[in-house]
Amino acid sequence: MTKKILIIDDEKSVQESLKLVLSDSGRIFVASSGKEGLEILSRNEIDIVFLDILMPDQNGLETLREIKKIDEMIPVVMLTAVSKLSTAVEAMKLGAYDYLTKPFDVEEIRLIVQKIFNEFKIKQKVQFLTDELEKSAEPIVYKSDQMKEVLSLALRAAPHDSAVLITGPTGSGKELVARFIHRESPRKNEPFVAIHCAAIPETLFESEIFGYEKGAFTGAFKSKPGKLEVAGSGTIFFDEIGEMPLSLQIKLLRVLQEHEFSRVGSNEPIKMEARVLSATSRDLKKEVESGRFREDLFYRLSVIPIYIPPIKERKQDILPVAYHFLSFFGKQTGARAKMFSPEAEQCLLNYDWPGNIREVKNVIERILVLRGNKDIINVEDLPEEFRAVQSGNSTDASFEERVREFEKGLILDALKKFSWNKSKAAEYLKMSRRVLNYKVEKYGIRQNQEKNFSY
Repeated sequence: MTKKILIIDDEKSVQESLKLVLSDSGRIFVASSGKEGLEILSRNEIDIVFLDILMPDQNGLETLREIKKIDEMIPVVMLTAVSKLSTAVEAMKLGAYDYLTKPFDVEEIRLIVQKIFNEFKIKQKVQFLTDELEKSAEPIVYKSDQMKEVLSLALRAAPHDSAVLITGPTGSGKELVARFIHRESPRKNEPFVAIHCAAIPETLFESEIFGYEKGAFTGAFKSKPGKLEVAGSGTIFFDEIGEMPLSLQIKLLRVLQEHEFSRVGSNEPIKMEARVLSATSRDLKKEVESGRFREDLFYRLSVIPIYIPPIKERKQDILPVAYHFLSFFGKQTGARAKMFSPEAEQCLLNYDWPGNIREVKNVIERILVLRGNKDIINVEDLPEEFRAVQSGNSTDASFEERVREFEKGLILDALKKFSWNKSKAAEYLKMSRRVLNYKVEKYGIRQNQEKNFSY
């Protein structure tokens, strides 16, 4: 995105000199007074300000104070004569980034601008890498040959820029595999930015992905980069890509073809440098046949397809995953339990796990919170559906009923976690608020309701 630079100086010769030097660095705005400069700042998202200290109507220090009220983080470079160095030092104390003495050294100006742009990139990268560090560090626990093959394929795909489509049932670990690919790629030190397509309302989809300019729509009080821009030369991950509206599929296809995009409210092109990974629990071939997903976009995204089978088809992974979460949540909750009894282990192996890895995580956390104050988890400490499997009464609850109960439990947990804030709960569950409201009504979930875990 082209940077915006504001020059505030009452001398025309200074304005013209700086415009000439900075013409290759971004879009230039010019003001002849502090008041005029503040008006430009209020209407535009300025990246750097060059501010003269000595001006007739309002001096630079007063203007600097007002600029910092508008945007405390904006870099302001003060312009001063040699005799005014003491004033420049005072400006530094007020939050100025640096100062330049007149007459200017052209190379010094360019170096300051480049330094500011580099620091901006570093801060942006550090922020996102910090936010993603905990998620990226989550291990992929497995023992089965199926998962060995999945990770072997992911490892072979990692060094290249080819698009990867990860498929598999909900909760099977698709995002973990996407993060693994990023972590093993040459882009590992760049941001990994996830877009959860099912959690973004259609009306906000375009602005979330492409960003927007100040004033582009009601409520756009400040320009904001989109996920594609933030990803930079890192990795962009479209989770549940099958939920993307058709209108956005067309725009995404154009971006992938032309390798550039524009913010909402702007015609200025931004180069797309990120690698694209995507995932879905839907059968995209069937979605294409039904007209709900574009065929050309499908082939763009699925250069390398990777399928993750449900955990019930890779029984060897059930106990390693269960013990991983037993250790993880044990440390979090301070629970004593360190192992399952052989009978409890057999129950875990016999269960179908319709919710896959996500259900394992949910169940183990629940067990430790409610029954973790003992050394060994026994059969009687497991939820009723697990005990029914052991006693041969698994037909008492159908597969569909167990899926519904599991989903209902997840929704209730999320609503309670966020004090019944549906917007936050929907984002946490990676679904739209509309879908969440539908399921709340479908399952008859009420705010004063407590789950019956049948312990």
